[in-house]
Amino acid sequence: MAGNPAVGQITYGTREKRLRRKLGFQAFTVEQLDALYDPEHLATLSESVRWGALIGLYTGARVSEVGQLALADFVEVDGVSCFRITAQGVGQSLKTDASERTIPIHADLIMLGILERVKALKAAGESRFFPRAKVGSVNGAGNFLSAAFGRYIDTLRIKAEVGKVGFHSLRKTVVQVMQGDDVPAEYRAQYVGHELDDEHHAAYSREYTPRELAKAIHPALTYGLDLTAISRLLE
Repeated sequence: MAGNPAVGQITYGTREKRLRRKLGFQAFTVEQLDALYDPEHLATLSESVRWGALIGLYTGARVSEVGQLALADFVEVDGVSCFRITAQGVGQSLKTDASERTIPIHADLIMLGILERVKALKAAGESRFFPRAKVGSVNGAGNFLSAAFGRYIDTLRIKAEVGKVGFHSLRKTVVQVMQGDDVPAEYRAQYVGHELDDEHHAAYSREYTPRELAKAIHPALTYGLDLTAISRLLE
């Protein structure tokens, strides 16, 4: 007789799930984002951590997804510059099947020079966006970014009223900003790599193109950052 495949799996009841949501990572407030992305504060970070924090703010990607970005993951689809979140490269992995996606690069990141950084790294013979990132830790290649961003938050004395804050708070922030701007759930899910619990959607819907995602989502992800000052830090 075959064993029960559910044996050993952890399940949570309604109360436990509610507590996990309450005590987990919290989204950043507007005031906290202002502090985190103040150019004077960003200047205390290494260039790699600055870029990681900016990519997280505009994509909502998991820290492991950001840290493992390869230069080959910067692609153009129908004239739109994109990130490719994939497990196809060396040392890359994804949390779920839905995590694999191609998303448009926000115009703010392009203005800050992300594509120029990609070109410079390629010219230097590198293959990864974060060449010094190490694979094999709890957050994969994103471990350095998670740790450095956590120390940065502590330095700025940013704390959650309930739960905790960290790099994953950027993911929560992006999702909640999209919600607040009435971006439909299907767009949000595809953008951040969530699985929709909807059989009809899975069976009948197609994926949105990068151009469609950019049109629906990028206007919401406008934070009023001092892009000119930040760009000088990234030169």
